[in-house]
Amino acid sequence: MAHLLIWGETREIFAGDAPASPPTEEVRSLSALQAALGGRGAALVLADPRYLDVEHDAVETWLRAGGSAQVVLVAVVDPAEGDEVLRRLPFLDDLVLRPVTPLQLRRKLEKAIEAIHSRRAIQQLERAYSRRGEQLSQLNQIGVALSAERDIRRLLELILSKSREITVADAGSLYLVERGQGAPDWNGARLLFKLPQNDSVPVEDFEEFSVPLDETSIAGHVALTGETVNEQDAYHLRKGSPYTISRAFDEKSGYRTKSMLVVPMKDHQDVVIGVVQLINKKRDAAAVLKSASLVDDQVISCTTVDRNLVESLASQAAVAFENADLIQRIRTLFGDFVHAAVSAVEQRDPPTSGHSGRVAELTCALAEKVDAASSGPYSAFRMTREQLQELRYAALLHDFGKVAVQEKVLGKRKKLYAAQTIAIRQRFAYILKDIESRHLRARLELAESGRSAAELLAAIDEEHGKRRDEAKRVLEVVLSANEPTVVEEESFSELMNLPGRLFSGHDAEDLFPVEDWAEAPHLSAEEIEALSIRKGTLTTAERLEIESHVSETYKFLQRIPWTGELRRIPEIAYAHHEKLDGSGYPRQLTAPDIPIQSRMMTISDIYDALRAVDRPYKKAVSVEKALEILHLEARDGKLDGDLLDLFVEAKIYRLPAFLDLLLPGA
Repeated sequence: MAHLLIWGETREIFAGDAPASPPTEEVRSLSALQAALGGRGAALVLADPRYLDVEHDAVETWLRAGGSAQVVLVAVVDPAEGDEVLRRLPFLDDLVLRPVTPLQLRRKLEKAIEAIHSRRAIQQLERAYSRRGEQLSQLNQIGVALSAERDIRRLLELILSKSREITVADAGSLYLVERGQGAPDWNGARLLFKLPQNDSVPVEDFEEFSVPLDETSIAGHVALTGETVNEQDAYHLRKGSPYTISRAFDEKSGYRTKSMLVVPMKDHQDVVIGVVQLINKKRDAAAVLKSASLVDDQVISCTTVDRNLVESLASQAAVAFENADLIQRIRTLFGDFVHAAVSAVEQRDPPTSGHSGRVAELTCALAEKVDAASSGPYSAFRMTREQLQELRYAALLHDFGKVAVQEKVLGKRKKLYAAQTIAIRQRFAYILKDIESRHLRARLELAESGRSAAELLAAIDEEHGKRRDEAKRVLEVVLSANEPTVVEEESFSELMNLPGRLFSGHDAEDLFPVEDWAEAPHLSAEEIEALSIRKGTLTTAERLEIESHVSETYKFLQRIPWTGELRRIPEIAYAHHEKLDGSGYPRQLTAPDIPIQSRMMTISDIYDALRAVDRPYKKAVSVEKALEILHLEARDGKLDGDLLDLFVEAKIYRLPAFLDLLLPGA
């Protein structure tokens, strides 16, 4: 029932004696009015406009904030004042003209009761719509967060925590369904207890475990039936329930599980992939349920609204989980592919086995130091986790193009190929046999001529010895020059003269094919070119073929449909042999065009090549010598000196994986 309040002086309001009924109460301010309303429900307020003018703004604010659901505010005026009062006080509900009669009051009270009931109903609807809007907005925000999360563990934690948040659940757990390999149905399926959360008792010592998927557990029942279960009290289940509730955790921790809402996570094909289990919905979100009495006082059952919200969230969560799982499997597939590709290269070139992995480790370690730098030219440079993975893959695959290089060139250990060395040895063996044959023939001819003087035989033997020793010495020069070392000037000159040295080739067609079998040179022009290499083991043509591996790497990597966060892998790998001054290959890029990631890789690549002890065509150098060479390259403007400084200052070259590469005493 509405009460009657007078705001002002009763005698002034009524311009005479007040009507006998209903009873009235007088107030003189807004605060007094609010106090008079306390605990009394709705009221019809007859107000003197002069009092309303004094607190005009405060009254208007109070009414908008909810006061209109408590009062119907009517100004009592003289007939001539009505329009002016409504203009000044637009928040009024109505006017009543003097003199006020009992009949007018009764009608106003009846209308006031109807108006206040209507207002309250409208406010309740507005609050309900507002709550529903907030819930939908919250679901929207949660959906966006779920879609953006790619880490499976964090995604599962987010699913459970958000489900608890919108239902004010004190605890919860999340299960995933594990189906048998290749089995689309429930055969061999298990339920994996993946994640617990609890605001009242610790769960840090939790370890994942799985159980057979059946209806003996509430989570198993929900997974099998695909139906939500809402239990008011886990210790007093509904009659006929096929499942039981394990009290093992409660008995161990002293916790009391009461209300439960267990919801299936269904994918886009309506297949259950997991279960969200929410425990103990609380009246007060801040309450900590340390005792059974608190549970009885604070815990309530989940509502239909809770159920609808969590089912909607679980549906979004299932899709988000499947997407994240698919992305994770794609990433795993990429990772497996990358390592398989690296293995293929290393099998073709065993001496470089492990090189790509070491370069990747060094490069990523350097990238992390650059990312953490707070000063210097790279203080603003930052890398995401995805960009670091992109760099790792680029480093692992930087030499993949070597699969397009001839294996004999790729694995060339000395200046001559093995077949060429064998042919030369056989040729010189023939030359020695030819020298021996000529020697014996000369002795025979001397004997047949009847001139067998000792001095003539001695002269023949001496000449034979000189020719034999000379042939052996030349072979030694050839074999020495074949080693991947710098050829001495004297040996180099002698090699240049070898094409002019001839031997009788009439019986040597299988050893050294030439057009004129009467005489043949000791070495061919091709052999001389190879033996004349002043440094390393490769001819100019072979070096160009080796260098082509960079372009081949790029061509290969360009054909792979990398995901967005890995799209720069081809570009980064393509520039790992470029130098800042344009002296690198294959494109002779200069500093502005070389990505910082490629610059890091270049330093790591050179360092590992210098330090590697598994290259038969070169000796490893000490750490100090390797760093000295890198500093010389930086001084000459070929390498990034700032990156090299970080490489050295952070002692990245001392990574544990490289301890086995250190030379004794280095």
